[in-house]
Amino acid sequence: MHLPVLEHEVVVWLTASQMEKECKRYVDVTLGGGGHAAALLKAAPHSELLGVDQDEKVLKRAKERLAEFGKRVVFTQGRFSLLSEHLASVGWDRVDGIIADLGVSSFQLDEADRGFSFRREGPLDMRMDTTKEPTAATWIATTEEEEMAHIFFEYGEERFAQRIARHLCVRREQKSFETTVDLAEEIRKALPPSARFPRTKGGKRIHPATRVFQAIRIALNEELQELEHFLHKAPFCLHQSGRCVVISYHSLEDRMVKRAFRALATEGFSLPMRKAQKPQEEEIAHNPRARSAKLRVLERIDA
Repeated sequence: MHLPVLEHEVVVWLTASQMEKECKRYVDVTLGGGGHAAALLKAAPHSELLGVDQDEKVLKRAKERLAEFGKRVVFTQGRFSLLSEHLASVGWDRVDGIIADLGVSSFQLDEADRGFSFRREGPLDMRMDTTKEPTAATWIATTEEEEMAHIFFEYGEERFAQRIARHLCVRREQKSFETTVDLAEEIRKALPPSARFPRTKGGKRIHPATRVFQAIRIALNEELQELEHFLHKAPFCLHQSGRCVVISYHSLEDRMVKRAFRALATEGFSLPMRKAQKPQEEEIAHNPRARSAKLRVLERIDA
């Protein structure tokens, strides 16, 4: 089941701007299951929304969920770094609010054949856009050991990156990796016994393959490069008093958002709140995937 993270907070931050403007235009650049989009359209009954997602299957489901809003919502498939192009394609110039919920959609995680989750056996795919290459299986089969270790360390913050990369490279010479469960098990084997049940900073245990799967997904889909381009362009697609809300799920993303927003705060933008907003314990209990989420807001004050 798709549960939008920090739904109430997103609606409050975006609908509170430009209160005097009845008809607003929003963009959900990571549409996913359409939860945030539906909440915004209900909260602002005269608003319009453009939904963007690079995953064709996810976009199809979102269209079904948002069908009740009729012509108030339009859709386009593509990368969120191309926001200005997406706006131009539907005849929009600037908008009143932008929401970017980074990370993987619940639908992608829950469908074994997409290969995002080590908890369900499926092909090693991990592509957000299934028309693009390579798959995760190809990436693991062809990436040099040093590059692999670098990716695991930089994108997954995995302290045993070199050890895991070496183990996977030895194993692939014997037999190629084809399934998520196979890869997850080999990652576990590569770790010393004391590290096979790692914990988050908050003390919660996580699967030993969590950080490596995250790193492969980020590298494969060029997620940090996408985010960098988005942060450079998206704020300038806002009307005066328009807001951009970004929800991130790991420190690499959050640092990028924090730095970009703080830099813009001296160039015609402001920070409605200085620190990131996190989910309440009640939400985390109801939706465990929200536990690492951080929300940041940027407002345009000079357009």
